[in-house]
Parts: sequence; C-alpha cells; structure tokens
Amino acid sequence: MIKSRFIVTTLMLCLISTSMFAQEVSKVMPLADDVLLLSVTEIGDELLAVGEHGHVLKSEDQGETWRQIDHVPVNILLTKVVSVNQSVWAVGHDATIIHSSDGGETWELQFYDPDRQLPLLSVYFMDAQNGFAIGAYGTILTTDDGGLNWQDDIIHDELDYHLNDITQADDGNLYIAGEAGYGFMSTDQGATWEAIELPYPGSMFGVLALADEVIMFGLRGHVLSSRDQGQSWQNIPNINLSSLFGGDHIDQESAILVGANGARTIYKAGRLTTLSGSSALEIGDDYGAVLVIGNGDKILLLGEEGSDIQTLAKP
Repeated sequence: MIKSRFIVTTLMLCLISTSMFAQEVSKVMPLADDVLLLSVTEIGDELLAVGEHGHVLKSEDQGETWRQIDHVPVNILLTKVVSVNQSVWAVGHDATIIHSSDGGETWELQFYDPDRQLPLLSVYFMDAQNGFAIGAYGTILTTDDGGLNWQDDIIHDELDYHLNDITQADDGNLYIAGEAGYGFMSTDQGATWEAIELPYPGSMFGVLALADEVIMFGLRGHVLSSRDQGQSWQNIPNINLSSLFGGDHIDQESAILVGANGARTIYKAGRLTTLSGSSALEIGDDYGAVLVIGNGDKILLLGEEGSDIQTLAKP
C-alpha cells in the first residue's frame, strides 16, 4: 500500500536532505492538522504534536481541535517531541533540535547540522537538564544543561545502525531500540552504553518500560520483552504482521501499540490482543504514534493525515 510505504519509509528514514527548507521558518498553514504528525507529548492539561514541515500544533481540549504555533525556526520533518514541565524539545531531519521553555509557545534552535544529511529520530530527558537525542548511523547527542550545549558522539565504534527510540526504566537503566537486531542499554545514566543483540534481526522502532519489564516493538509486528534488565529477550507471538511504530502506557503493566495498516494491539503480561471493530478512519490506515487520553478510555492516534481520537476498547 502507498500509505504503508510512506510511513515505513519515513520511520526507517531514507536519508534525503531537506536542507533547502531547513533555514526557513515553518509556515502557518490552514490545514496543518491534516498532514503528517509523528509525535505528541502532554504539557499539563495540554497536548503538543509535531510533524511535517516543522509543524508544531497545540491542543487545549485533548486533541479535539488544534492550533498551529508560528515562528518555529525550521521547516523540516520533526520526528519526536518530549517535555519536562514547561520545557519542550523536538528533534528531526538535518540533525535538528529545537527547544521551548514556555510549553511550546515559542521556540529556539539548539542544534542544527544539515551538511550531515541525517535525521534525529528520538529524544529523551531524564530531567530538565540531562537528556539524549539519537538518530541515524549510531548518532547520539548528550546534554547536561538543558540543551544549551550538546556533546555529539557515536554510540558504538563498530555498530553504526540507526537508533530509533529511547526510554528509561524505573530502575534507572536507559534502553535504545535500533535496527538490524540491535539495541543498547546504559546502567550509568548514559555515561557508557552496552550493545544488546536481540533475538529478531530486524528493526525495532519503539521501546517502552513497564513496571517489571521492558518491551521493544517494530518491523513486521515483532514485539520483544525483557524481565531481567535487558539481559535476555523473548519474542511475543503476534498474529498481525504489520509493523509497529508507536506505543504508550495504558497502566504500569500494559501498553497500546500502533502501526501500519491500522494496527492497534494491547500488550499485557506476555500477550498481544489485537483490537478490532473500529469505525471508518479519518486519517488513513497507518499510525505513527499513540497517546492514551481522557480517563484512559480513549486514544489519540497520529498518522499521515493528522490525528484521530478513538475509544480504547480494552479486551
């Protein structure tokens, strides 16, 4: 399907430079909430989403309506957004990092290197000062001052695979989902990283930390689980072979995972339950991200044609 190829290509990152747009401010467009959105974060009671052409959108009503933020300093694809209180960071193509200190209303450029022609794919902050941005070819950037300065490095001398997502578990360990059957783990707050050879040789696009386990998910519906701090990983059976691109916690022990061809599945205790019976979808068949909203009974889905809210019908 054309839509599936589009999302897969976007998230696996064909490395086409967008530098001819990157020095432009993102343009305010009347249909900005109907184009590709890839990530969303909660800032208090508000939501902030990012996506194509440097679009940053804010919602004060849990995703029912959106307004576009103007004067965002880049016009490139933004792939991930995270927040700590009112501080917000977003990353994207052309090795770009932008930051807001007022909940996403105004933005500044913190890091930008279009000549490298590589995307940053994910960002994670342990607190308002200490964070990481990761991306193609093993790129990892580290900051201890809220992004005023970034240390630019490669995560492994020999494994220069794309780094797709990063999170931290309750025990403090950091985990990175990568491609070609590799992930990475740090037990010392990111000072050093250990390569993890996963039981599936394909790409993992996302990683989530639950109460007593870490799960990675990705290509062809593969979901992997570790209950021993990343020392060993088990394949979780999945009848749906659609690639999984995004996920969010439902509670401490379960998560909702979404992806290509309308894939929506709940993970809990080593089992996957595919959701069915949805109504006609407004944003097409592919989802790049999901956020559990309301009282945990609804999900906000992001994809090629914007956002959509659906009821979370728990099995």
